Amino acid sequence: MKTKRIIGFIAIISILLIALTGCSSSSAATTEPAKVLKVGVCAGPYGDMFTEAIQPSLEEKGYTVEIVEFSDYVQPNKALAAGEIDLNLFQHSTYLTNFAKENNLDLTFIKEVPTAAMGIFSEKYKTINDIEDGATVAIPNDATNLSRAIRVLAQTNIITIDPAVDPKTATQNTLSSNPKNLQFVEIEAPQLPRSLDSVGIAVINGNYALSSGLNLSDALYNEKLSEGYINGVAVRIEDKDSDFAKDVIAAIESDDFKKVIEDPTKQYVSFQRPSDY
Repeated sequence: MKTKRIIGFIAIISILLIALTGCSSSSAATTEPAKVLKVGVCAGPYGDMFTEAIQPSLEEKGYTVEIVEFSDYVQPNKALAAGEIDLNLFQHSTYLTNFAKENNLDLTFIKEVPTAAMGIFSEKYKTINDIEDGATVAIPNDATNLSRAIRVLAQTNIITIDPAVDPKTATQNTLSSNPKNLQFVEIEAPQLPRSLDSVGIAVINGNYALSSGLNLSDALYNEKLSEGYINGVAVRIEDKDSDFAKDVIAAIESDDFKKVIEDPTKQYVSFQRPSDY
């Protein structure tokens, strides 16, 4: 009799231990490690876009988003390649491709976003036709955006690019026509808005124009964006199929993202949309 009692007691203890172990395992399985995403941006609308239109969807999926702001176009890609951040949003694919090739970095685009076009701004002139002979033109000093600025100017017919030259590599030295004898000065892209008081016109990236308080609608001319010049999210190639990359893409494709972009009170409403928007 005593033996039966002992066996029964042991059986009850065993069942309790199994139950407790099961609860413990279940609890451990439902406790996921914190998912922290470090996002590199430059001052301006794309950091705002990530915070307002993308971050909320990621937070709903359990991510903690940390925004890391950079002051130039060089460090965000180097920090990404070094693993200091997980993704960045500030550049178009042409710039990324050239920068990655020149610096031997394994980076890639995963998704384009609505983009603020380059604009031709002036504190001196009201229209393109007002630009005087010999006027000074400030353009970006990095090769990709310099050639882009030249193409923007060519869109207005104020200059003509030599037809024998690939427009993607055009510079102020590869023009077949410059009837107003424009004088070009190269300046770091983030500093272009500050040059307006000392030049006739400046061709300024949309993000830097907005971050300096300029209004895109006040530009003498706004660029017609071509393929390769829509901004997007970049990651390391090894992460392009990762869960977080898929979640970022899903956030950009969501209705919540579009609601922010199309809000008439937001700065993004005038941005050019990607083809897959």
